[in-house]
Amino acid sequence: MTDAAIKDGDHSQRANLEAIMHVPLEISVELGRVKLPLHTIARMSRGMVIELNKEANAEVQILANGSIFAKGEVVSTGGHLGVRITEIIPAAARINSLS
Repeated sequence: MTDAAIKDGDHSQRANLEAIMHVPLEISVELGRVKLPLHTIARMSRGMVIELNKEANAEVQILANGSIFAKGEVVSTGGHLGVRITEIIPAAARINSLS
């Protein structure tokens, strides 16, 4: 392959990537999970606490369109909650999780 062909291929890949860079993704953070019977949920009222399966200050999973892409920790800043990314899941692991 010539240098010109490689450069054209790089340009084409960049153009393809640029074309999808503005596609919106739904980002969500999973704090924990719990299974509850329907009768427990039906009796819930405002102010009740649902205990999750994670410890306070535990690492959380960050998902893009339902697939995990990073891990992080919950932080509070200016009265809002946020997530500090502590680890990006390697691309190979993300691809394997899709199948």
